[in-house]
Amino acid sequence: MGKFDGALLISDFDDTLLRTSAAVWSGQELPEIPAYNLERIRYWIDNGGRFALASGRVWISFVHFLPMVPTNAPCGTGNGAAIIDPATGDNLFLHPLPDSIGAVLEDLERLHLTCACELYRADNGSDVIRPNDLTRNHAHISRYTFREITRFEESRPPFLKALFEGQPEELQALQQYMVAQPWYADYEAFFSSDTLLELIARGANKGTMAVKLAELCGVSLEHTYCIGDNANDLPMLEQARIAFAPSNAVPAILESGAVILCDCMEGAVGQAIDYLDNLY
Repeated sequence: MGKFDGALLISDFDDTLLRTSAAVWSGQELPEIPAYNLERIRYWIDNGGRFALASGRVWISFVHFLPMVPTNAPCGTGNGAAIIDPATGDNLFLHPLPDSIGAVLEDLERLHLTCACELYRADNGSDVIRPNDLTRNHAHISRYTFREITRFEESRPPFLKALFEGQPEELQALQQYMVAQPWYADYEAFFSSDTLLELIARGANKGTMAVKLAELCGVSLEHTYCIGDNANDLPMLEQARIAFAPSNAVPAILESGAVILCDCMEGAVGQAIDYLDNLY
């Protein structure tokens, strides 16, 4: 019997386990994951705990990071669009965008957008309209390639999510437009950083993902803990018995009632495990 048997810790990746936002802006290589995070994750796993990553990233922009992180549970990707067995890459759960996404994207194009729109396909491909420096930097640090297209009809559904990459002002206006449309009842739009606006199927969020991950791991929500830093993490934090956040989290997270820890690069995930170590 391990100290943490029957407990699950779900962690966001970007700017929670490792700061990545600066690299997306600059195109530079990512820093290393803080050693304290890795040390404490191993301690958690060695003592019976389950550790899962839950990312807004889809599999192709995430798979290269998995060998760097000790995990012993399925991985949530695309916010809540997919849960994947990290050992095989097989989908354990899928919640793609609705069939109406084609009409939705046509509607959005009438706004004469200047931001990039990246479509992540369920077959693990990526197609992009108007790729920009953020798109290229994101692909570079995540080690995947995308295909540039000029019209959405050139891509192949089903899609796990659409990612809009650009300046915060344009993306904020775009989100406001989306929320006001009748079709939005089938969708959710939120920021995963100030330059990345995510569009997913209604209910395909990290909250749903956290519940499903706990179910797959055979863990009750009474023993499920989550840590995240950005708006897309809020649904996941709301499902946790105890929610954690690094001090670099956005205001909505800092004001959510989560336990606030140190900066992500100072080992916030490790500090969350220290907290749980005292609890158990």
